[in-house]
Amino acid sequence: MKRICYYIMVFLLLASMNLLEGCRDEESTLSKAVLASTGALNFEATGRLEKVITVYADADWVADVPEWVTVTPALGTGTMDVTISVTENMRGGAADNPRKTAVVFKGSTLASRAEVIIFQEGDKYRDCKEYTLAELAVLANEEVVSVPQITVTTVTTKGFIVSDGIVNILMQSSSTVSVGDKVSVKGTKLSDTYSLPYVECDEVNVNSTGGTVSYPIATDITDKVNTYTSASRAFVMVSGILNGNNITVEGANYSVSVIDAPESLGIASLNGHKVKVTGYFAGVAAPVVRLIATKVEDKGLYEIIYFADDFEWLQPWAEAGTAGQTVEMNNLDATAPQLPTPKIDGISALNALIAKGYEFLRVTPSSTNASECIYLQQNYLKFGKTGYQAGIILPKLEEDVPSGATAVLSFVWCPMRQGSGVIDPVNLIVIVTNGSNETTFDVPVAGWESGHRLEWIAAEVRLDGVTISKDTRITIRQSNWQLSTANRWFLDNIKLVKAN
Repeated sequence: MKRICYYIMVFLLLASMNLLEGCRDEESTLSKAVLASTGALNFEATGRLEKVITVYADADWVADVPEWVTVTPALGTGTMDVTISVTENMRGGAADNPRKTAVVFKGSTLASRAEVIIFQEGDKYRDCKEYTLAELAVLANEEVVSVPQITVTTVTTKGFIVSDGIVNILMQSSSTVSVGDKVSVKGTKLSDTYSLPYVECDEVNVNSTGGTVSYPIATDITDKVNTYTSASRAFVMVSGILNGNNITVEGANYSVSVIDAPESLGIASLNGHKVKVTGYFAGVAAPVVRLIATKVEDKGLYEIIYFADDFEWLQPWAEAGTAGQTVEMNNLDATAPQLPTPKIDGISALNALIAKGYEFLRVTPSSTNASECIYLQQNYLKFGKTGYQAGIILPKLEEDVPSGATAVLSFVWCPMRQGSGVIDPVNLIVIVTNGSNETTFDVPVAGWESGHRLEWIAAEVRLDGVTISKDTRITIRQSNWQLSTANRWFLDNIKLVKAN
């Protein structure tokens, strides 16, 4: 009896070893690299149209297929065409909610996986629940929502804000609405870069017009603009000097940018004026607090501005290029894409700057027309790399500076620090060109010691003795020009004003 048990145990052990070896052989035949010819497929709710894609592999592969999707064949060897189809997306004789899943073509490792996202159309708003603004604010992203009878409290170039008196939500829409309208909306709840909720609207219906809006008491952030933030679109107020769309607060390192403002607010006519602006907090993109304005109060002329640019309008390109903030974060590794790289609707950041009238200089020791060496940050410019120097020529003025008036050019800048701690020895100059006549003005040097933390330096250059007209060109660049060394620098907040 013992001998029989012994033979049985040996037989089972050998069988299990053979089975394990067989599994190993099967695993070893799976591909180490699997790719698919597309990453996503879209299907209608009712049609049974099949779609063919190609799976690329160097050995065997197998498909992980959800229940409402069919893949033929579901396993194969090497490069093969496969057919993908879906069941109809119907419930009770009508289209069901849209659905989404993934088909995964798998090889031998987690790295050897090709995922194809399957989308199928349906009735997005079937079974859609109606939400209050308070409920909407805490919903998960991508939740489909319906919001009835809410009041429009301000309008932007990209949509409008609605409020119940406590919660304020941005509605992203191209529909025409007015302040005081009662509207109903349908859309998808999302969160922006600043973690503030908004709705991407599919439908906006105006139920009534001409209503009055009562705004809450605004929180004055003027004295705390450097540190202010909020987890919601709080109603705030700030006082300062308006330069373009940027509000400068005396003594503050941060400024306030009025974003997506419609022409009806009249901001363009208040350049250089003292203003008080109320509106909704829209996030912090250091060193800028973003604000969606409801009202702009003119407090009188402060200075005559001939030109101003804070580059905040480059924010969409900065987001597209995931541009970082080298100066503010003292981070030498912050992302800085070359100007031609980030694009919005096919237009690069470089093309957008050129369209505004800017020109750029790029040189090396052997060239005065070097390749790209100017970069985008959030939201300012970085110039040069080792062996390359660069500069900027400002757009032409829309009007002449009056005869006898002196202009002052101001900006903030910062030299780059090398990995060793050495500060790039950048010396900036301003060149005013009228025809063949050039006048050069020096900018005070940084004078930093090795290891100095990166920070903005305020520069102010009084342009005495020169004529500045609509044909004048003003250049900001380095005096250390066409060298093989590293002379890199950053630039922001350019302004040309009448001297007091």
